Amino acid sequence: LVQVLHSIGQCLDKNLQSDIIYLDFAKAFDSVDHQILLRKLKSYGVTGRLLDWFRDYLSGRTHRVVVEGVPSSWVPVISGVPQGSILGPILFAVFINDLPEVISNGSSEAMYADDTKLFRNINSTTDGDCLQESLSNLDTWSHDNNIKFNALKCKVLSVTRKKYPATYNYHLGSSSLLRVRKEKDLGIIVTDNLLWNSHIQMITAKANKMLGLLRRTCPLLTETKIRRSLYLSLVKSKLCYGTEIWSPSNVSLKVKIERIQRRATRWILRSRTGEIS
Repeated sequence: LVQVLHSIGQCLDKNLQSDIIYLDFAKAFDSVDHQILLRKLKSYGVTGRLLDWFRDYLSGRTHRVVVEGVPSSWVPVISGVPQGSILGPILFAVFINDLPEVISNGSSEAMYADDTKLFRNINSTTDGDCLQESLSNLDTWSHDNNIKFNALKCKVLSVTRKKYPATYNYHLGSSSLLRVRKEKDLGIIVTDNLLWNSHIQMITAKANKMLGLLRRTCPLLTETKIRRSLYLSLVKSKLCYGTEIWSPSNVSLKVKIERIQRRATRWILRSRTGEIS
């Protein structure tokens, strides 16, 4: 994410427009075709007894649904990787590892687990056509690999300072993609002007809410070390996530964050307003 936003930020400084297409796999981890996955493992050099082990690991699983205490009959699991397991994310990464091979020249992709995005500098309709070509190639790739994109959740964000940005209507199959002015990317709210007001508003609201919860539920907790540990794990963790990306240069945004830290300090030390300089 740092690398992607750094690249887009450099383009923004040159007054260039960048279009980002956020893609969403429909039931990503549950849709992995076992036979295709095993074929890809073999192509990457996994053979013999190790490949047989993976085949046994994926096969023979069953599941059922229980509604109000009444269970359904057991049915075999014919797709998907076990979620919550150590191998699940690794196997999914192997499954989509060849996805970048279908991206057209000039367009770039970034992947983290099941979060995938395309982006490209847009100077003309030709650049939009090239990005659409990559999107169409991905649509073909998804059909070939028996995994679908949820077009309703795929979105387009144009990052630019231009008063009249170039607008290209991207589509996935027969579905047009929704244009947005901001989108949450790995927990960071990215806006069309690459400012961080919306993100800081979100994290300060969450941190304030959590700090208020601690103040209400732990009034009898007097141990300073425990209060500090609670603050670091439950409040400060929300404020510090991704600071390499959004660290504010605006004084008013810094004040918002510092105000929460001052409230937390008073709670940790059990002091009143004005007692800490």
